[in-house]
Amino acid sequence: MLDSHLCQNPMPKLLDSIPTSLLGLPNPPKRLFYCGDTSLLCAPIKIAIVGTRRPNPYTKQFCAILSAQIAKAGGVVVSGGALGVDIIAHSAALPRTIMVSPSSLEIIYPKANKAIIQAMMTQSLVLSEYERDYMPQAYSFLERNRLVVGLSDIVIIPQADLESGSMQSARLSKQSHKPLFVLPHRINESLGTQSLLARQQAQCIYDVQEFIAQIFGTQKEVCDEVLEFCKHAPRYEEAVQKFGERIFQYEIEGKIVRENGVVRIC
Repeated sequence: MLDSHLCQNPMPKLLDSIPTSLLGLPNPPKRLFYCGDTSLLCAPIKIAIVGTRRPNPYTKQFCAILSAQIAKAGGVVVSGGALGVDIIAHSAALPRTIMVSPSSLEIIYPKANKAIIQAMMTQSLVLSEYERDYMPQAYSFLERNRLVVGLSDIVIIPQADLESGSMQSARLSKQSHKPLFVLPHRINESLGTQSLLARQQAQCIYDVQEFIAQIFGTQKEVCDEVLEFCKHAPRYEEAVQKFGERIFQYEIEGKIVRENGVVRIC
């Protein structure tokens, strides 16, 4: 039986519109529910990191460093909240991360990742295409994987077995012509990613800083979350409630202006 945990806060909401990147899927979601910060969907570079639930120590360390550097460079890490690679990636990138849940959002799944998932629901973004009372079925994880890949510009699989959901994500990334990256492993380890390299279906990340420079160029600063939020002309009270004194500072610096009760970028 699958473990579950009913969470009282925050309450899931219906996303206003389906992200454009998902509309091209063969079976795009009809609706998406969310908890958290939807401005992360507007990030210029979103990178999926998915992989085994049983990563070796090398993968754990590499994955944490890589995810943290992606977030620092202004990217957003997208994953599925599973044990192993997924939750390591989310934790290291927090709050610059998006989780796609295989369950409806009032159910915390997997229960073992409860603390991080609840943190993402308030600090980051958690999405689901299921409205209420939905516990994952076997096919739910494949449905989730298509959304993780669909939301992303690049896919990274740090470690995977030959027959695994991560290899299905690799197939999805190739079908959608998205760059696919893996980590180098020793012989007889991570046979799934080794096969992708052998068939020249993936590129290898040998150095994290070189990869970050390749993807983000000279960009060093995290995308300005205040300006991203203000692009949508929010009410002044909403902006102050979300960012506090930073709004006053941005006004003084001339980055934003208050007009008729709403905030606009200068």
